[in-house]
Amino acid sequence: MLPLVARPKSFDRGAVVASAMQVFWREGYQGASLSSLGPAMGLQPGSIYATFGSKEALFREALSAYSALVREGVDGDHGPRAILERWFARLIDAALDVPDGELGRGCLLLASAVETPRLDPESAAQVRRELDALEAFLRRCVAAERRRSPRPDAPGPAATARLLVASLAGISALSRAGAPRRTLEDVANAALALV
Repeated sequence: MLPLVARPKSFDRGAVVASAMQVFWREGYQGASLSSLGPAMGLQPGSIYATFGSKEALFREALSAYSALVREGVDGDHGPRAILERWFARLIDAALDVPDGELGRGCLLLASAVETPRLDPESAAQVRRELDALEAFLRRCVAAERRRSPRPDAPGPAATARLLVASLAGISALSRAGAPRRTLEDVANAALALV
């Protein structure tokens, strides 16, 4: 009798994680079930557990992929204000990149922050780290812009960065509620006016 040999994995992990990311992004952590993740990923529940260990671990990998995606191509040779403008524009574009008739999907990170009380401790800690990294990135951009164009009457870079995070969260929530692009752009422009 021949020994049993495990079947080799025949899928692209990055593509599978990207598919899971779309489900978490659309349905949220709590709303994403194995019955919605499996078909989107092209995997059976057993394969999901064998590959990722748990839904929580899959979520963390999907959140890391999302964070890498939103950071992609934001900096470069642009000034700090242009970087911030591009960041907000990319969030709005991504939030509204849904099929006709569907509501926006907001930002996976900021939507996950709302779900933090229902996340496992490791996932909640990752969301917090990602939020801290986002705030630090925004603070660096604001500080660099203020060095170029001082605004002594404006709140400091740390407070402004926190306001920008809150504005991004507001844009995310508004898009999920079906707000039109113009409303989201108004929020972005008002927030960026403080930079």
